[in-house]
Amino acid sequence: MNRTQTACIALLASAFVLAAILIVQIDRKAQPNTAQADGQNIYLQTFQMMTARTRGDGTKGEESLFILDNSSGVLLVYAPNVGRKQIDPVTAIKLADVFGGGGGGR
Repeated sequence: MNRTQTACIALLASAFVLAAILIVQIDRKAQPNTAQADGQNIYLQTFQMMTARTRGDGTKGEESLFILDNSSGVLLVYAPNVGRKQIDPVTAIKLADVFGGGGGGR
């Protein structure tokens, strides 16, 4: 084999390796990643709870807890306090005041 044939074989082999890497990356993007879920939801008749990312750069986000009391129509927001190993209340919002509704409950 001369130099041109060797270079062509090397380029062809690297093209196959790059194509394989591309296929693997596309397959990873297509599969759902359960470790990075957007939040968890719990629904009961009297209240709903949800966690959601509220702060962060995308890799180290802060997850806050939102509790909606269906009977009183109040949204409670809690933020984690990692240093104390607890969650601290942030705010309580009456949804009737925000949306102009006529009270809570079903």
